Amino acid sequence: MWKWIVGALLLLVVALAATCYIGYRKLMEGGDSVTVAVAASPDRVWASLANSDSMSIWMAVGSKVTASRHGIVAVGDTLHIEMMSRGSKQQNYTWTVSDVTPGRLLVLQMRNDSSRQIFATRRDSLVGAGDSTLVVSTIGSPVIDSMRNERGDSGGKLGGAVLDFGSKMLVSVFRLMSEQDLRRLKARLEGKPMQE
Repeated sequence: MWKWIVGALLLLVVALAATCYIGYRKLMEGGDSVTVAVAASPDRVWASLANSDSMSIWMAVGSKVTASRHGIVAVGDTLHIEMMSRGSKQQNYTWTVSDVTPGRLLVLQMRNDSSRQIFATRRDSLVGAGDSTLVVSTIGSPVIDSMRNERGDSGGKLGGAVLDFGSKMLVSVFRLMSEQDLRRLKARLEGKPMQE
């Protein structure tokens, strides 16, 4: 009887480990960028991508997005993201516009409202492709990069592995958020229902 129970538990542990490994590999396979093709002209995509009023509709699903001003964003503008969770507020973040090339590039830096530390950068580039536009979103992680530079070689192999894992996880999470945002923008511009 105990052999069956131990065997079933062992099988369950192996299945759980395999599921976690597959999930981890899937999360990590995307690298630091995502590309979404939108069936619209670059000018039309830019008008929604870089418009603070439009961002409150397609960006950060399940959150409240407040901009420092209306219309097309400019360097220095801020977008406050208020994460909502079943009636209670979670930690808030701020995207600060750090670079704008009209019709081609929008760079945002995500800061923690309390520490003002930059967690991530997001570079959205637009490339015309026939009747469509490719939006390439590339994510960076300055906070992990600065930790790695401060640490140097004094942290050893384990410290380096932990920083590499942390960097990959952070970039992967922000890449997935960016992909979700861009798919909602695509649906909005193509007149399809946006995913919640």
